[in-house]
Amino acid sequence: MSCGWAEMVRSSAGGARGGGGGMFDSPVEGKLVRLRAREPEDEPRYHRWLNDADVTEHLVMRYPVSHAFERQWLEDDGGPTYEKAGFAIETRVDGQHVGSITLRDGAPELRTAILGIFIGEKSSWGGGYGTDAMRTICRFGFEVMNLHRIELDVYAENLRAVRVYEKVGFVAEACRRQANFQFGRYHDLLTMGLLEGELR
Repeated sequence: MSCGWAEMVRSSAGGARGGGGGMFDSPVEGKLVRLRAREPEDEPRYHRWLNDADVTEHLVMRYPVSHAFERQWLEDDGGPTYEKAGFAIETRVDGQHVGSITLRDGAPELRTAILGIFIGEKSSWGGGYGTDAMRTICRFGFEVMNLHRIELDVYAENLRAVRVYEKVGFVAEACRRQANFQFGRYHDLLTMGLLEGELR
């Protein structure tokens, strides 16, 4: 497809935007979710999610993952750090683990990081958990990590995700044409950025 993402977003949902989240008692808590360190006990869920084609459809993943790979990945994770602030997403109401979110490649000289997220528990899709997790980790990045810029890549055709990112305050900055190959064809990747003070 071409990089006509702006027209696609406008025509698909009218560019609805939501309000900001305000301040909370904990920097890792939002209105709906809490971000916590990943634990070894999370492995069965990560294995199930990352072998589900519905979950990985818009992730840059190609190959199945084994239980051994996931156990090693969690063992090597080491907990959130400036270079890789990775968290499990759990619901505040009942503590259910529903997904994962990360600020990676933190660069103190530039005060920048790259954001990645997925909601793996499909029964939680559409519940607002992804949007709240985005707001929470961006607030954490700006207020705790002292970041100035957070960026992400998203498939240009993934309009649902683009709308969520815009709702939080991200701005589309560039379109990398046919930058990733998956499911038998090339896909455009949209780069979006959020600066300190722009979080909604």
